[in-house]
Amino acid sequence: MEQKISKACGELSSLLKEKNRKYGNSFYKTVDEFGNACIVIRLFDKINRIKTLLLGGEEDNMVGESVEDTLVDLAGYAILSKIYLNDKGDK
Repeated sequence: MEQKISKACGELSSLLKEKNRKYGNSFYKTVDEFGNACIVIRLFDKINRIKTLLLGGEEDNMVGESVEDTLVDLAGYAILSKIYLNDKGDK
């Protein structure tokens, strides 16, 4: 299990770094501009997508929106949120 955790975290780290380079730290910019509510909204959007995929029976209708991808997105936004709040002193 420890190897699986390390692998998943390594993949998430690579993905976050790649997206941050690609989008120019848009998470920070958005939260700076619109406030901490953006953190809640991004996380809530991902939770709603997971609910739809797992409980709504619509996985086949959401092309490119897998449960696994959405869970990775949720974890990524949680990590970005933690880093943002630590950097801004809003622990």
